[in-house]
Amino acid sequence: MTLFTGLFILFSVLVTAVISGVLGMAGGMVLMGVLVWTLSVRQAMMLHATAQFFSNASRSFIHREHLKFNSVKYYLAGMLLSFCVISLFTFLPDKAVVFGMLGIGPFIPQIFRGRVKFDFTKPTHAFFCGLVITCMQLMAGVSGAALSMFFQDIDMTRHEVVSTKAFTQAISHVTKLVYFGLVIPRAHAVSGLPLWIYFAVVPAAVLGANIGKHILNRITDRQFYKATQIVLWILGAVYLCKAASLL
Repeated sequence: MTLFTGLFILFSVLVTAVISGVLGMAGGMVLMGVLVWTLSVRQAMMLHATAQFFSNASRSFIHREHLKFNSVKYYLAGMLLSFCVISLFTFLPDKAVVFGMLGIGPFIPQIFRGRVKFDFTKPTHAFFCGLVITCMQLMAGVSGAALSMFFQDIDMTRHEVVSTKAFTQAISHVTKLVYFGLVIPRAHAVSGLPLWIYFAVVPAAVLGANIGKHILNRITDRQFYKATQIVLWILGAVYLCKAASLL
């Protein structure tokens, strides 16, 4: 890895952490696209998981007084089941698959809109959320768009949404680190990234999350939900085009 590439990645981590700090998502999608474009899939997954864990964990800690624990235990149960099943197959997606799933993700909520209403505050929905989100994390590296289905039009403020989503995402990124770092066979291993980049992404992610906090405090709940949807649709279209070009 060249110094320029490393600095570009660090800048991307900072900017995308700010985006996630404001919208509670989308930043991870942007960062995953940047990393897969720049690195191998396995390297991208490992570095993305590191950066996003600290970005989400710090965001959840910043808004910890708004965190909703009630349904998280059901989410974790679904997450564990999904992780165990996928680990049996040790599937390593290629770049076309990653970009394709990144592109499809933002449009998944539209398929269910008006047909099924998910609500993270309900135990069965939280369990199903854990199943779906973990699958997407291990196949595409991100799951923010699918996660948004469980937080749309529910009885939670924007701060509660950001904090609770950040907590679930932080845990999901741990599963991604374990899967791509330990579960994937060594035959699929690639040359590792320099150790300094893993340490450097941590302060960049935490700083971005703190900057995002101040922006979040200046917008309304209506602006929050509207901006989230627009950003996701744009990202989805870009990634679908990239997947098509790779195929």
